[in-house]
Amino acid sequence: MYDEGKSLMKVHVEYGDLKEDFEGDPDDVVRAFLTSLSKVYPSLEVVKKLVFQPNLSKLTDDLAGLVKFAPEGLLVMTSDVPSEEAMIISLAGSYLGHRLGQLDSDDTSANNLAKTTGKALKTISNQLAWMIDDGIIERVGRGQYRITSLGLIRCEQIVEKMRTRGEA
Repeated sequence: MYDEGKSLMKVHVEYGDLKEDFEGDPDDVVRAFLTSLSKVYPSLEVVKKLVFQPNLSKLTDDLAGLVKFAPEGLLVMTSDVPSEEAMIISLAGSYLGHRLGQLDSDDTSANNLAKTTGKALKTISNQLAWMIDDGIIERVGRGQYRITSLGLIRCEQIVEKMRTRGEA
C-alpha cells in the first residue's frame, strides 16, 4: 500500500513488443517489475533459485540484535553461542559493515575475532583452520580472514536456528 509520505517510483519498461509502466511505492514497483519480467523471461526464476547472491537487506535483518557497529568497530552482542557460530556471526557482521560503509574492510584478524566474540584466542586460532578447510572462511592476507558465500549461507542457518530456539 502506498503511503503519501513516501516518494513515488516510476519505471518504464520496453522489451520487444512489451511496454509497461510501474508507479507507486518502491517495494511494490520492484515486486511488480520482477513479476512482469519473470513472465517474459521465465528462466529468470530458475536462475534466481540456482545462483547465490547475498541479500544485504535479509542479512541486516538476520544480524539485527546480534551485531552493532560502533565508532571503535564491530561489536558482537551474543556470547552464549559456540565459537564457530560466534565467529561466523562476527565475520558476517564485518561483511555487512563493509558493504554498508560502516567498516573499512570486510576482513578481520584472529585477535579481533577473539575480541568481538569473547572467545579465547587459542580457541579462535584452532577453529580458523577447520573453517578454512570447510570453505566457510578464507585467508585474505597474513593473519586476515573473510567470510565466503558458503559462510554467509551458514550464517543464515545459524540465525534461523537461534530464532527457532528463541535466542535471537
